[in-house]
Amino acid sequence: MIVERLFPPKSKLFNKWRHPLSQFGIVLDAQGLIQLFTIWTLTVAGIVLQIGLVNRFVYWEWNGWLLGLIKLFLSTLLFYLFLHPKRLWFPGEKRLNEKEYASHFGLALLFLLIGWTNINNTLFDLVKLLPYLAAFLGGLAIFQFIIEFDKTKGVWVNFHWNNKQPILMSSVGLFCIAILLGFYFDDPIITSAGIVSVPFPLIALLWPSHVRHLQRARFYPLFIFAMFLCVRAPWFLIPLAILFYTLRIVNYFRYGIVYPSFGVDFSDNI
Repeated sequence: MIVERLFPPKSKLFNKWRHPLSQFGIVLDAQGLIQLFTIWTLTVAGIVLQIGLVNRFVYWEWNGWLLGLIKLFLSTLLFYLFLHPKRLWFPGEKRLNEKEYASHFGLALLFLLIGWTNINNTLFDLVKLLPYLAAFLGGLAIFQFIIEFDKTKGVWVNFHWNNKQPILMSSVGLFCIAILLGFYFDDPIITSAGIVSVPFPLIALLWPSHVRHLQRARFYPLFIFAMFLCVRAPWFLIPLAILFYTLRIVNYFRYGIVYPSFGVDFSDNI
């Protein structure tokens, strides 16, 4: 990351900006800013599905970016004015019980509908949201494993491997359902994204219990789905990049680590 080169750890400039950005990071954590990756991806998934209903062969379409950003803004307002204050959306913070899992399913459907809603759509088209919901639930299952950052060691660790097999098997199964439904509905976006994503929970299931497998399984499927959505809605790259690099810079000054990141901690902490 360029910031690492401009502000090396323990340098004067790094120490100058560390305190204010650390305080800013505490505010971002309290507001759940990182959750917007999922919120926005669900919303844009609805938009991309609607585009595909009109023309399956549309790619790299910049038209509609303004309406898309308005829908992202509405989703963000819903999250910050209602869901976050009432503690209705909190994947990754604790294990969800059956009721909470069901409520997140309903909220995911709501965000998909915000993106999908168009005067030309019919109620019959609603069924084509099912593979996206299945993929979301498959990814949500991975967040049942709570990963915590150990400040003393500077690594991410997971101490909660109980029920590993049923949780990860459900994740793999839901991704497979998303793929099959994508084939059935002739949706190349969800099908391709699902095929690329399913190995991550599968590896976490079959290989030894290392935190790096969970890191990959949590981050990469969401990233993969977002990138496949950008194939049809490239304007989505801009808000994604702003959010991604804002969090990386703040966390670098706060913890001395690059997070969120495409890399993982290659330690054997379990």
